Amino acid sequence: MRTPFAWVGDRSRAALLLVLLVLAGAAASAPRIGDWSGSWKQALDTGAGATVFIGPVASGAACLAYARLRSSAMDDIVLQSRRDWWRWLQPLVTVWALASLALVLVALGTTSIAAARGVPASPTLFWVLLPPCGLLAGQAAIGAAIGHASARLWAAPAAVVLVFLLFLWTTVGPIPDFFDTGGATGSLAGQTYRVWPTVAVGVAGLALAGSVLVLAHPRLFLANALRSVVALGVLATWVAGWWFTPADGGERYVLLDDPPLACAGAEPQVCVLADTPRPLKDLATKVDRQAAALRAIGVALPARFVESYGPPEDSGDGIVVLLDESPRRTVDPERATDTLVRPAACPADYADEPPFLAFDARRQLGRWLQLRAGLLEPDPESGDFAWLTGDPATQAAWVRTTYRQLSECRYDQIRLPG
Repeated sequence: MRTPFAWVGDRSRAALLLVLLVLAGAAASAPRIGDWSGSWKQALDTGAGATVFIGPVASGAACLAYARLRSSAMDDIVLQSRRDWWRWLQPLVTVWALASLALVLVALGTTSIAAARGVPASPTLFWVLLPPCGLLAGQAAIGAAIGHASARLWAAPAAVVLVFLLFLWTTVGPIPDFFDTGGATGSLAGQTYRVWPTVAVGVAGLALAGSVLVLAHPRLFLANALRSVVALGVLATWVAGWWFTPADGGERYVLLDDPPLACAGAEPQVCVLADTPRPLKDLATKVDRQAAALRAIGVALPARFVESYGPPEDSGDGIVVLLDESPRRTVDPERATDTLVRPAACPADYADEPPFLAFDARRQLGRWLQLRAGLLEPDPESGDFAWLTGDPATQAAWVRTTYRQLSECRYDQIRLPG
């Protein structure tokens, strides 16, 4: 028999295929580098999600290999060899191995970029790359089946398009989302992976590969009773995967009970999730600068402001608001303002009915903070122009009272100025 690269090409062509697969993965990851480069977990997840492009390319390569095999005399000769099933599978296994290696290389690249930007790594999470490799087996098997059935090289582009459309269909269609292996749009700070929803994608991918191969070549994979039983088990696993794979890729992630924090500053201290520490220094500086106006009029500030996905454990903590700026090294001054006007996490903030009066008070308080920090020039046409340019003592009295009400969650007692 030929080398392990039989029907894929010689070693140089196999190396070229690996380069193409890596480039496909890089093309899937690069457009959002500004987001994931500030979070190691998001960078890892982005690398895992590179199957969106690596899978179709692997499918096309497998299609070419099996089209060449089927159109040659070797297809029948393989069936007469001792380990016929393994010899027939060699091209697919080769493509799958190259695609999996490409995925790992892309993930190493994304996480290395994130680490180089100073964000903490979580190398114990590298196991999440195994399930996408299972899916790559299924994607490559689809191409192999098309190549074997058609025996035509021109079927390779059709295999590429089909596998990519299957990804789109599982993402927006009614079937389970088992072609979605990553690419989270959020930073994943303070989160980790749930085992089953993550592993289920890989199991479903491997079962898909087995099912497709059995249907593509029943003469080979149903040749005896043992193979028939194995094939039946694979088909049953695929059916189970269809029903039990999570319908939404977002089910892979779960919040940590006590996520680690990184803190800076004093009076008040500012704490962000340790997974995304890049904006901490800039945010703490800007919070301290704007908080000076509050300290000057005797406002009692919280000891610290904390970033969290829900109410912080200590009800006396204020809330850090970063929105989509957590991966960046610098933040907009408005993020410091938004943080300072949330001196407490109140139950009403998480209720079904929004506390509109508190929202309006925070907005007015924020405009006063930005005016005092030199970040706002009052507009004569704005409704609060007279108040912002009026008696400083009146402003200070309202700010002290309102800040205390926001800190104590007494939203029903809030009154807007004027």
